[in-house]
Amino acid sequence: MRMIGIGLMGFLLAGIALLLSTMNILEQGQRYVRELTTGPQLVFEHRTAATAQDADTAVILRATPDHPVILSGLPAYQSVAFAMPVDARPTSGYLQIDATSQVLDGVEGVLRISIHNTRRGEMLLRSGEAGRSLQIPLSPTDFAGNQLVVSFSLQGTGAQHQCGAEDGVEAVVEIETTSAVYLTLDRPLQTARDRVHAWGNVVHVAWPQWLKQDEQLRRLVLATQFQRRGLATVFETVQAKGGLTTVELRAALEAFPETKDQSRPNRSMAQIGANAGVRRFYRKAVWRERYDLRGNTGQHMPAQLDLHMRFGRLLGNQHWAVAVTLNSRLVFQAHITGAKPEYSALIDLPEDIQSASNVLEMVAATTNPRTGPCDQGPELLAEVLPTSRLVAGDTPFADPLSQVHAALRAVGPINVAVAGPLSAMDADAASRMLDLMIPRNVAFKPAAATAHVTMLAPGLPAPTPSETGVAWLVTHDDVFGQLSVQSVGPGEALPRKGLALLVTPDALVLPEAKG
Repeated sequence: MRMIGIGLMGFLLAGIALLLSTMNILEQGQRYVRELTTGPQLVFEHRTAATAQDADTAVILRATPDHPVILSGLPAYQSVAFAMPVDARPTSGYLQIDATSQVLDGVEGVLRISIHNTRRGEMLLRSGEAGRSLQIPLSPTDFAGNQLVVSFSLQGTGAQHQCGAEDGVEAVVEIETTSAVYLTLDRPLQTARDRVHAWGNVVHVAWPQWLKQDEQLRRLVLATQFQRRGLATVFETVQAKGGLTTVELRAALEAFPETKDQSRPNRSMAQIGANAGVRRFYRKAVWRERYDLRGNTGQHMPAQLDLHMRFGRLLGNQHWAVAVTLNSRLVFQAHITGAKPEYSALIDLPEDIQSASNVLEMVAATTNPRTGPCDQGPELLAEVLPTSRLVAGDTPFADPLSQVHAALRAVGPINVAVAGPLSAMDADAASRMLDLMIPRNVAFKPAAATAHVTMLAPGLPAPTPSETGVAWLVTHDDVFGQLSVQSVGPGEALPRKGLALLVTPDALVLPEAKG
């Protein structure tokens, strides 16, 4: 009898195990416990990838990881990019999106995630505040290119009483900085450019406290050259964070080509970037074009905006209202019949309201009045055509900084020196100042015997440029967030407290070279 009882008990236990396995109850229970502790997690496109024992793995952060990605209102759109490793190739992996949502009551909405314009996952929005995670396994097709482009779309409808003052704020979703691509690789992530890609195209510069001054200078110059290529830099004092050494910085620099300067006037607009292509909107759309007049000798201020637009047809007797502002000053406005598909205008841009950095805004809106707080009107179409351009005038832009640029451009290759050791914080500020100070398309390198630009560390006695002719002391203006330039004569003292750049076009002989 005892043997029969043991047999029946074993049979029952096997049956219960089979039932649990068939109904997936164990996995559901584990997932429920996990969601109670860490929040809900969704997994789309279940795919079991073959992974080797002791496989090499990597976490890839999105480009510009410190910039927030927020979708506000219904609808809303955003996109991010992940730079894939080049030397070590992915064999499998998944995309994890961590999102925090704030949703009003009565809203029915969804967050859609697409990879290379193909929908790959959706997340239903809940009322109130919620944190969700979503995983999307990646296929070999996703790894075919060197970049993974992920698009977000916030779609849905809100309660009717939310029209008017609360219109457009029914839901807010933030894509958290913890969102990343998790990869299994065919080899370790070792090369410098792969590590930069994994950091989200952010260059981590090793900056330990024991670093010698000449080595500080080399890494500072290299960090500035990375900034010229559109990559952000971070100076790491902790060795464990894996900052790049001088040799690694040089190796990685070769993998990132120099970016073309798109800030010069007399150029086409809306060919690429956020202003390119047709806009779909309700009531009003705004195109913003920024141009910078610094960094080029003889840079002429734009005298006119040659504007070309194409509009969708409006119903009834509606009209289009077009307005152009420069640095928040109105420079043009017009009403256009809704039956006219294209519009052109040559708009004067006053010189007296232009500065070193400028923002041009083009606004298109419908004149159709609202019939009520919930009347947003039909969907509208408009486009700033690529033939639109800024037309340079005859007046060159001039300010103290442009005079320094002109003097340095005449020098040719610029020698850069540093006086005194720099902390990681000072190095970060000095690199940004150096990027603004040296004209575009002008080479610069660490100085050996003479210097045209000398970085002066805070707290050290200011040198006197007695052996040079014209000179400038450049500091950072914390109030206006730009560089401040002060002319310095031969033998004149340099009153200062913080970090500064001493610009000496006639080349200052360094103390080490005098002996």
